[in-house]
Amino acid sequence: MIEDHSDSFRFLHRFWPDLHDLGRKAEQAGPHEPDLVAIRLRGLTEAMVVKLFGQLGIQYDPAHSHFDRLVLLENADLLDARLLSKFHAIRKVGNNAAHNGKVTPAQAEALLEDAWSLSCWFCRFMRPDVEWLTPPRQNANPLSVPSMVEAQDVSAERQPTVPGKSSNILKFPEERVRRIREQVSRAMAEVDPRVRQLRTGITLHEAFTESLSSDQAACLDALSTFLASPKQRVFLLKGYAGTGKTFLAKGITEYLSTQGRAFRLAAPTGRAAKIISEKTGRDARTVHSQIYNFSDLKEYTKGDQELGSETFKFYAEIASNQDQANTVYIVDEASLLSDVYSESEFFRSGTGYLLRDLISYVGFEHGETDRKIILVGDPAQLHPVGMSVSPALDTEYLHKHLGLDAAEYELKEVLRQKADSGIIRNVMPLRDSLSKGTFGSLSFDFDEDVLRLRADEVLPLYMAARSTGEANIPIVITRSNSEAASYNRAIRDALFPRRDFVAAGDRLIVTANTVVNGSFLANGEFVDVVDAETMVERRSVNLRYRNEETGAVEVIEVSLVFRDIQITVSLPDGGETVLTAKILDDHLHDSGAGLDAAQQRALYVDFLKRHPDLKRGHDRERLSQIIRQDPYFNALRVKFGYAVTCHKAQGGEWGHVFVSCPSGQNPRSAEYFRWLYTAMTRSSGKLYMIDPPEVRLKIAGPDWWSPSEVSTTSTDGQLSAAAQAGDAASIVSPQEAFRLDVLGRVRDLLGETGIEIDDVAHHQYQEAFYLRRDLDTARVNISYNGKFKITAVAVPPAGAFSEQLGELLRPLVGQSIGSALPVAGTGGLSGLQSPSRPFLAQFHDRLLPLLRERQIHIVGLKEQAWSQRYTFSRGGDAAVVDVFYDGRDRFTKCMPINIGGKQGAPAGALLPEVLEILTAQVIP
Repeated sequence: MIEDHSDSFRFLHRFWPDLHDLGRKAEQAGPHEPDLVAIRLRGLTEAMVVKLFGQLGIQYDPAHSHFDRLVLLENADLLDARLLSKFHAIRKVGNNAAHNGKVTPAQAEALLEDAWSLSCWFCRFMRPDVEWLTPPRQNANPLSVPSMVEAQDVSAERQPTVPGKSSNILKFPEERVRRIREQVSRAMAEVDPRVRQLRTGITLHEAFTESLSSDQAACLDALSTFLASPKQRVFLLKGYAGTGKTFLAKGITEYLSTQGRAFRLAAPTGRAAKIISEKTGRDARTVHSQIYNFSDLKEYTKGDQELGSETFKFYAEIASNQDQANTVYIVDEASLLSDVYSESEFFRSGTGYLLRDLISYVGFEHGETDRKIILVGDPAQLHPVGMSVSPALDTEYLHKHLGLDAAEYELKEVLRQKADSGIIRNVMPLRDSLSKGTFGSLSFDFDEDVLRLRADEVLPLYMAARSTGEANIPIVITRSNSEAASYNRAIRDALFPRRDFVAAGDRLIVTANTVVNGSFLANGEFVDVVDAETMVERRSVNLRYRNEETGAVEVIEVSLVFRDIQITVSLPDGGETVLTAKILDDHLHDSGAGLDAAQQRALYVDFLKRHPDLKRGHDRERLSQIIRQDPYFNALRVKFGYAVTCHKAQGGEWGHVFVSCPSGQNPRSAEYFRWLYTAMTRSSGKLYMIDPPEVRLKIAGPDWWSPSEVSTTSTDGQLSAAAQAGDAASIVSPQEAFRLDVLGRVRDLLGETGIEIDDVAHHQYQEAFYLRRDLDTARVNISYNGKFKITAVAVPPAGAFSEQLGELLRPLVGQSIGSALPVAGTGGLSGLQSPSRPFLAQFHDRLLPLLRERQIHIVGLKEQAWSQRYTFSRGGDAAVVDVFYDGRDRFTKCMPINIGGKQGAPAGALLPEVLEILTAQVIP
């Protein structure tokens, strides 16, 4: 036990009495006040880091936190990774103690051991000219506290915090950096080997100061198992918008820092990397810059080298991975990671398969490593172009195509502080529909966060949002490139009146991967224009193509227009640099997604014309070197970046987002819901919905109820409206009763199998059911006789799906169906049935309050084949309407029933009001 008079930190007193005082008081608190030990040691190490900055001559912002300074040291790779793990562990436990977190006596002893060993190293590093005598801590055996990382090397050899060659973010001369690292190593060599390793152990849960939801806690349990398992390599951290995926990612990085375990943060796009960096406080890079070597591009060619049709291609190899053998890779916005082949006319990254290249870079095939990948993303977002799933978030895909068995957890509980967001409130129904595979209802709840706009209102509100002075300028998200080009022209007309060409202050988006002056610019990356030349360079190139039909060689003329600009580009270390480059000016202004084949080929032919000595394949190595540096051949493909397609916006986040809702396509589909969900969740502040889709019921059948068509001259022989309503509600033919009962029994038999009824066709003595599950479809014929007894169930002859359908539905054979239902002339009860299926009940619940506002009552409800027959009444008036739905549980139309049985019968005032509610107010 530590005595009150213990003073293991007394060796600090001579030069740093303040540090000695903090260490002494922490030690005196001992096991009786472990929380106080943690808080005081946090103060000790924070003061120690400030003195280190002074010793090293590192400038820092006084407003920066202790965490910020440690991250700077980590990124600069000046200290040993084991030293930084001790600093981070003491900081984290001290923070938890200050926020009422509990510290155990064992943790307090481990903290003292780590703080003492840091002090031993600190004094030797700061004053190497002094011969230091630091006897073991009094009343404490260093071996009594087990090391948390006994399996690691306890040698004095320096363990780097950044793999390979660091970026030297402090801009120190290389010789000075080398000298500092040597001094760190010499000081470490003089520390007792038994205390070099981390002693303080914390759990992944303890890395979070904030309280966790039960959903998040369960996710951390799964992650803890994953990180500790030597067999598990890939973890999918999935979740809805607002469930706290990034919050957990930040905590994971802090936990790994306290354990001295290396990690890398990455994202598929530059903007996504910047966002995850800002939210975690750690450096993040694009996946491309992390895994590919753009400093040494390689050449490969195709066989077609006919004069006028030459081509050239170069590629970046997958980089050699120099990371530690237990590095953890955290990739945000993983839904964007594609596994389809991708290349441009002249450039390819790796093998062309981004996801496979990422896995290859990590190096799972090397059994001696313990590297892991945590893929973070929302599977409800748009899939990569050309794919039907987001492969990086799909365990089945990873297993089948990449041989990886991934662990996973999907967050579903929206955080309390996010639940009140108008954006979250509007996207959650979309997310639920995507999960269930039902797309019957689409509605929006507009408020101060989510506004509804017409297209002609966009420009004034866009300009108002820009005038707020926020650095994060607004974005317009569109379905097509042509629509984005139209919005870009309108916005630029307002920003730069009478200036058609690009100008300083313009925002551009890169449309093709390229390398400019050694800097990789990814497709979808935003850049800002610093300066632009007013003059352009025009070149005309003649291309020769062989006509496949005639065999004749034809010549076409292609015009290339170049302009010089200066742009700011984000660097991997979070900084920015200014690059001078040429752009293809005509591509900037057209509406196409990229260059056509003729333009791409013309760039290469133009290069050969400017370098005639390199033509026709002579000295290919020299050609490769020159073409990689040629500013014309490598001219940037950019578009204006005020309005972009949803795929280009994916991974980004803006304070003001204008979503131009697609028109001319079915809004009640998975594709439409996924597009809307992705576009709407790009907003972190205000969301503007431009012409949002209206999903409403349409009226079917003849218009017998309109006032102009109704004869009100006679009501002789008419039944009372209420009596007619009751009669209409109770009448159903034996045929209809049979069909309805067969439909119900088939639904019951299919149960929870996931098999859906797409449609039912009615034939003579046969009901043809069209069934579907995922990609499998089948037609099942159910035959019956004149007594409504089922005589046969015919399924397709082969396949597992058909066999299952046969097993499920053949029990229907021999059953007599329909006799229990009321039929015409029997006087059966109409009654008020409860909706039997969830989507019917949801529609019913949405309808009731709208009727109640007008004092309209539902006095009859009967389920029919593919429709619900509603009987409404108010006072002495009544109306009957059939509401139809399809095989995908989507309401489609409504049809008034003429309960009088005559054309021209008066409809009364109730029916028009009911139809108004059904077609204009209720959300189907």
